[in-house]
Amino acid sequence: MQTPKNGEDKNREQKKSKKEKRQKINESKKIKIMSCKLTSNITKKTCVYSVAGIKSVYLINHDSANEYEFSAEGEISAITLADSAKAYKVDFIDNTASFSDELAQNSNGGKYRTHTLNFTLSEYDYTILNQGDALSLGKFTAVVVDKSNRSVVLGRINGLSSTAFNYASGAAEADANGWTVTMAGTEMEIGRLLKGEDVVTAIVDKTVITP
Repeated sequence: MQTPKNGEDKNREQKKSKKEKRQKINESKKIKIMSCKLTSNITKKTCVYSVAGIKSVYLINHDSANEYEFSAEGEISAITLADSAKAYKVDFIDNTASFSDELAQNSNGGKYRTHTLNFTLSEYDYTILNQGDALSLGKFTAVVVDKSNRSVVLGRINGLSSTAFNYASGAAEADANGWTVTMAGTEMEIGRLLKGEDVVTAIVDKTVITP
């Protein structure tokens, strides 16, 4: 039989539990509100060279089980792929790779971001053909490294899918030719920065394919 004292203790514990739940709900609301408020000045770096363009592209098969570790500054410091998978480097035609990270809004006022990656491949061979269906139909996370050595992750949460994988031979001798690839995806975050390119090169497939 429960004593009055035990009953009072139980009531106190229940009240304490409810209070803690309310505090957690309030804290979560504060975090959501704070995420939409500026917390520091936005400054411009001076006396720094800056070059536009992309020098490296890496593709990772998208998997919700892929894990990302973050530094205290919010940079991705390590990537662990599911099932010991690998990242793959893309050798594109010079000065054909670019990416964009755009804010979009739907008809209900909800906001999201669209990540888009473009590049052109020069070869028409079995290396390309054997990967053509995967590039056309698969879903990927991309790491792009710009010529200022910033490494940006696109499609980390939802992945990127190809909206174009088209070959054009060109007509005149001086015409450009190759496979034009465009990948795009809807994301809930701005593309995250890697701590350095070595974070992705550590998981790149080292297999060398010779024709």
